[in-house]
Amino acid sequence: MLIAVEGLPGSGKTTQARLLTEHLNRAGASAVFLPDNLTRAEDPLGQKLLQIFDSGDPFARHGSVIADTFLAAAIRANTFPAFIAPALGDGAVVIEDRGLHTMYSYSLATLFQKHDAPAGPAIDWLTAVGALAGRAADHSLWLRMPPGQAIQRAERRQGHSYSGEQRVYLHRVHDAYDALAAADPSLRAVDVTGLAEDQAHEAVLAVLAAAGSRFRSPCTRPAEEYQ
Repeated sequence: MLIAVEGLPGSGKTTQARLLTEHLNRAGASAVFLPDNLTRAEDPLGQKLLQIFDSGDPFARHGSVIADTFLAAAIRANTFPAFIAPALGDGAVVIEDRGLHTMYSYSLATLFQKHDAPAGPAIDWLTAVGALAGRAADHSLWLRMPPGQAIQRAERRQGHSYSGEQRVYLHRVHDAYDALAAADPSLRAVDVTGLAEDQAHEAVLAVLAAAGSRFRSPCTRPAEEYQ
Protein backbone atom coordinates (compact mmCIF):
# COMPACT_ATOMS: atom_id res chain seq x y z
CA MET A 1 0.00 0.00 0.00
CA LEU A 2 1.13 3.53 -0.82
CA ILE A 3 0.19 6.39 1.51
CA ALA A 4 1.12 10.01 0.73
CA VAL A 5 1.24 12.77 3.33
CA GLU A 6 0.41 16.16 1.83
CA GLY A 7 0.07 19.75 2.96
CA LEU A 8 1.60 23.20 3.18
CA PRO A 9 5.11 23.83 4.48
CA GLY A 10 4.88 23.82 8.27
CA SER A 11 1.83 21.56 8.44
CA GLY A 12 3.87 18.66 9.87
CA LYS A 13 4.14 16.36 6.85
CA THR A 14 7.56 14.90 7.58
CA THR A 15 6.88 14.47 11.29
CA GLN A 16 3.55 12.74 10.72
CA ALA A 17 4.92 10.56 7.91
CA ARG A 18 7.69 9.35 10.22
CA LEU A 19 5.30 8.78 13.12
CA LEU A 20 2.96 6.80 10.89
CA THR A 21 5.84 4.67 9.61
CA GLU A 22 6.99 3.94 13.17
CA HIS A 23 3.42 3.15 14.24
CA LEU A 24 2.82 0.68 11.41
CA ASN A 25 6.12 -1.07 12.07
CA ARG A 26 5.21 -1.45 15.74
CA ALA A 27 1.80 -2.82 14.66
CA GLY A 28 3.47 -5.59 12.68
CA ALA A 29 3.42 -4.14 9.18
CA SER A 30 6.55 -3.58 7.14
CA ALA A 31 6.50 0.18 6.55
CA VAL A 32 9.04 2.35 4.69
CA PHE A 33 9.35 6.14 4.92
CA LEU A 34 10.16 7.88 1.62
CA PRO A 35 11.50 11.41 2.24
CA ASP A 36 10.57 14.46 0.23
CA ASN A 37 12.43 14.85 -3.08
CA LEU A 38 14.52 17.71 -1.74
CA THR A 39 15.98 15.49 1.00
CA ARG A 40 16.99 12.62 -1.28
CA ALA A 41 20.00 12.53 -3.60
CA GLU A 42 20.83 8.85 -4.16
CA ASP A 43 19.87 8.63 -7.83
CA PRO A 44 21.92 10.48 -10.51
CA LEU A 45 18.94 11.08 -12.80
CA GLY A 46 16.90 12.27 -9.83
CA GLN A 47 19.69 14.66 -8.88
CA LYS A 48 19.77 16.12 -12.39
CA LEU A 49 15.99 16.55 -12.52
CA LEU A 50 15.99 18.27 -9.14
CA GLN A 51 18.75 20.62 -10.30
CA ILE A 52 16.69 21.60 -13.34
CA PHE A 53 13.54 21.95 -11.24
CA ASP A 54 15.15 24.12 -8.56
CA SER A 55 15.08 27.75 -9.66
CA GLY A 56 16.04 29.20 -6.26
CA ASP A 57 12.50 30.23 -5.38
CA PRO A 58 10.45 27.17 -4.36
CA PHE A 59 7.18 28.90 -5.31
CA ALA A 60 8.14 30.59 -8.61
CA ARG A 61 10.25 28.20 -10.57
CA HIS A 62 10.36 28.69 -14.34
CA GLY A 63 7.50 31.04 -15.10
CA SER A 64 5.61 28.31 -16.97
CA VAL A 65 3.11 26.08 -15.22
CA ILE A 66 3.45 23.57 -18.06
CA ALA A 67 7.23 23.29 -17.62
CA ASP A 68 6.93 23.10 -13.82
CA THR A 69 4.22 20.44 -13.95
CA PHE A 70 6.05 18.21 -16.41
CA LEU A 71 9.33 18.54 -14.48
CA ALA A 72 7.54 17.59 -11.26
CA ALA A 73 5.95 14.64 -13.06
CA ALA A 74 9.35 13.58 -14.41
CA ILE A 75 10.81 13.61 -10.88
CA ARG A 76 7.95 11.43 -9.61
CA ALA A 77 8.23 9.17 -12.68
CA ASN A 78 11.87 8.61 -11.72
CA THR A 79 11.10 8.19 -8.03
CA PHE A 80 8.45 5.53 -8.51
CA PRO A 81 10.51 2.74 -10.15
CA ALA A 82 13.68 3.68 -8.26
CA PHE A 83 12.29 3.80 -4.72
CA ILE A 84 8.55 3.14 -4.41
CA ALA A 85 7.92 0.11 -6.63
CA PRO A 86 10.71 -2.06 -5.12
CA ALA A 87 9.39 -1.49 -1.59
CA LEU A 88 5.82 -2.21 -2.66
CA GLY A 89 7.04 -5.33 -4.42
CA ASP A 90 8.53 -6.51 -1.14
CA GLY A 91 5.13 -6.14 0.52
CA ALA A 92 5.87 -2.93 2.40
CA VAL A 93 3.56 -0.04 3.14
CA VAL A 94 5.31 3.02 1.67
CA ILE A 95 4.75 6.38 3.35
CA GLU A 96 5.52 9.12 0.82
CA ASP A 97 6.41 12.58 2.16
CA ARG A 98 4.66 14.64 -0.57
CA GLY A 99 2.98 12.68 -3.36
CA LEU A 100 1.18 13.49 -6.58
CA HIS A 101 -1.23 15.90 -4.86
CA THR A 102 1.71 18.17 -4.04
CA MET A 103 2.37 18.52 -7.75
CA TYR A 104 -1.33 19.08 -8.38
CA SER A 105 -1.76 21.67 -5.63
CA TYR A 106 1.19 23.87 -6.59
CA SER A 107 0.40 23.75 -10.30
CA LEU A 108 -3.28 24.40 -9.60
CA ALA A 109 -2.34 27.36 -7.39
CA THR A 110 -0.36 28.83 -10.29
CA LEU A 111 -3.27 28.26 -12.66
CA PHE A 112 -5.59 30.02 -10.21
CA GLN A 113 -3.20 32.92 -9.68
CA LYS A 114 -1.82 33.59 -13.15
CA HIS A 115 -4.46 32.25 -15.51
CA ASP A 116 -7.74 32.43 -13.58
CA ALA A 117 -8.33 28.84 -14.66
CA PRO A 118 -11.54 27.00 -13.67
CA ALA A 119 -10.82 24.20 -11.21
CA GLY A 120 -12.53 21.33 -13.07
CA PRO A 121 -10.66 21.38 -16.41
CA ALA A 122 -7.40 22.31 -14.64
CA ILE A 123 -7.66 19.28 -12.33
CA ASP A 124 -8.49 17.04 -15.31
CA TRP A 125 -5.33 18.20 -17.07
CA LEU A 126 -3.17 17.79 -13.98
CA THR A 127 -4.39 14.27 -13.26
CA ALA A 128 -3.75 13.32 -16.89
CA VAL A 129 -0.14 14.49 -16.48
CA GLY A 130 0.02 12.69 -13.13
CA ALA A 131 -0.89 9.43 -14.86
CA LEU A 132 2.57 9.59 -16.48
CA ALA A 133 4.27 9.85 -13.09
CA GLY A 134 3.65 6.41 -11.63
CA ARG A 135 1.01 4.87 -9.41
CA ALA A 136 -1.03 7.26 -7.30
CA ALA A 137 -1.25 6.75 -3.56
CA ASP A 138 -3.98 4.50 -2.22
CA HIS A 139 -4.56 7.12 0.47
CA SER A 140 -3.40 10.73 0.34
CA LEU A 141 -3.61 12.52 3.69
CA TRP A 142 -3.89 16.30 3.51
CA LEU A 143 -2.76 17.80 6.82
CA ARG A 144 -5.20 20.69 6.77
CA MET A 145 -4.57 23.80 8.86
CA PRO A 146 -5.12 27.52 8.24
CA PRO A 147 -2.38 28.73 5.88
CA GLY A 148 -1.38 31.51 8.27
CA GLN A 149 -0.64 28.98 11.00
CA ALA A 150 1.32 26.72 8.65
CA ILE A 151 3.34 29.65 7.32
CA GLN A 152 4.26 30.80 10.83
CA ARG A 153 5.42 27.31 11.74
CA ALA A 154 7.45 26.99 8.54
CA GLU A 155 9.07 30.38 9.09
CA ARG A 156 10.09 29.44 12.64
CA ARG A 157 11.53 26.15 11.41
CA GLN A 158 13.59 27.66 8.61
CA GLY A 159 14.66 30.77 10.52
CA HIS A 160 13.51 33.38 8.00
CA SER A 161 10.27 34.87 6.75
CA TYR A 162 8.48 34.32 3.48
CA SER A 163 7.93 37.30 1.23
CA GLY A 164 4.47 38.77 0.89
CA GLU A 165 4.19 37.27 -2.57
CA GLN A 166 5.14 33.83 -1.27
CA ARG A 167 2.56 34.05 1.51
CA VAL A 168 -0.14 34.94 -1.00
CA TYR A 169 0.91 32.01 -3.16
CA LEU A 170 0.73 29.58 -0.23
CA HIS A 171 -2.81 30.74 0.45
CA ARG A 172 -3.52 29.81 -3.18
CA VAL A 173 -1.98 26.39 -2.59
CA HIS A 174 -4.33 25.93 0.36
CA ASP A 175 -7.27 26.84 -1.90
CA ALA A 176 -5.98 24.34 -4.46
CA TYR A 177 -5.92 21.55 -1.87
CA ASP A 178 -9.53 22.45 -1.02
CA ALA A 179 -10.51 22.11 -4.68
CA LEU A 180 -8.61 18.84 -5.06
CA ALA A 181 -10.21 17.33 -1.94
CA ALA A 182 -13.66 18.22 -3.30
CA ALA A 183 -12.86 16.53 -6.62
CA ASP A 184 -10.85 13.50 -5.49
CA PRO A 185 -12.08 11.18 -2.70
CA SER A 186 -8.61 9.63 -2.36
CA LEU A 187 -7.38 12.93 -0.88
CA ARG A 188 -8.52 12.76 2.74
CA ALA A 189 -8.37 15.93 4.82
CA VAL A 190 -6.97 15.55 8.34
CA ASP A 191 -7.76 18.66 10.37
CA VAL A 192 -4.62 19.35 12.43
CA THR A 193 -5.45 22.96 13.31
CA GLY A 194 -3.90 23.80 16.68
CA LEU A 195 -3.01 20.17 17.41
CA ALA A 196 0.17 19.06 19.12
CA GLU A 197 2.32 16.46 17.38
CA ASP A 198 0.81 13.47 19.21
CA GLN A 199 -2.73 14.77 18.73
CA ALA A 200 -2.14 15.18 15.00
CA HIS A 201 -0.82 11.62 14.91
CA GLU A 202 -4.04 10.36 16.51
CA ALA A 203 -6.05 12.33 13.95
CA VAL A 204 -4.08 10.71 11.11
CA LEU A 205 -4.72 7.25 12.53
CA ALA A 206 -8.42 7.97 12.91
CA VAL A 207 -8.77 9.01 9.27
CA LEU A 208 -6.90 5.92 8.08
CA ALA A 209 -8.97 3.67 10.34
CA ALA A 210 -12.11 5.12 8.77
CA ALA A 211 -10.76 4.07 5.35
CA GLY A 212 -11.70 0.48 6.24
CA SER A 213 -10.48 -2.90 5.07
CA ARG A 214 -8.04 -1.67 2.43
CA PHE A 215 -6.01 -0.16 5.23
CA ARG A 216 -6.34 -3.19 7.49
CA SER A 217 -5.15 -5.70 4.92
CA PRO A 218 -1.34 -5.33 5.18
CA CYS A 219 -1.33 -5.19 8.97
CA THR A 220 -1.56 -7.82 11.65
CA ARG A 221 -4.16 -6.00 13.77
CA PRO A 222 -7.51 -4.44 12.87
CA ALA A 223 -7.40 -0.77 11.96
CA GLU A 224 -9.67 0.02 14.91
CA GLU A 225 -6.88 -1.01 17.29
CA TYR A 226 -4.52 1.57 15.81
CA GLN A 227 -6.49 4.27 17.59
